[in-house]
Amino acid sequence: MICLYCHADIKEEVNLITLFERSRPLCSSCKMSLSRWREGRRCKFCHRLMQADEAECADCLFLSAYYERPGEIMSMLDYHDTVKMLFHRYKFTKDAALAEVLAMFLECRFGEYDFSIPIPVSEVRLAERGYNQTEMVLDAAGVKYHDALFTEKVTRQSELGKMDRLSAKNPFRFKADFNADALEGMKVLVVDDIYTTGITVHQAAETLFSKKPVKIDMLTFSKA
Repeated sequence: MICLYCHADIKEEVNLITLFERSRPLCSSCKMSLSRWREGRRCKFCHRLMQADEAECADCLFLSAYYERPGEIMSMLDYHDTVKMLFHRYKFTKDAALAEVLAMFLECRFGEYDFSIPIPVSEVRLAERGYNQTEMVLDAAGVKYHDALFTEKVTRQSELGKMDRLSAKNPFRFKADFNADALEGMKVLVVDDIYTTGITVHQAAETLFSKKPVKIDMLTFSKA
């Protein structure tokens, strides 16, 4: 077995316990490197690294002026250089095997939610990449989810500023074959790959909140 990140051989001791375990796709060195969090004061809600002169998280204050606040935001990994490279390879060089690596870090109490809903990608982006990067990680981890939303958004969020994103129409709609009314009174988890400004997941939550769920939490694979 080789490490899917650094491609070095993974040497595992074979015993009665490891003999029947699934082989890990990541060496211990890469696992340690990817799971590292940069030091510094962080927002207790969105986990953003805050500046020394910030009394409150500017991103959360900005979002609270436009969107209903979710119950909780959970992030698996920090977005330092090693993680950036992981996502670059996974999303833009089509190294789909890295979904197995991300799935290793997927720690969440999914059973506490009635609906786990991944952020969709447009048909154009799906054809270009060949897969929905969020759904593939959930598939690799064996997590059941509901394909509830669709989007026709093609422009990457990284290409737009905050106000450009806000001024645009909410890009998320319910799929015709999803019973959106079933969300009423339910606990919902929105899942996305990278939380940067937070606008994408909050726009998706805005659509979901319209059906009056009792709670919406957010899970992101990395916090930029």
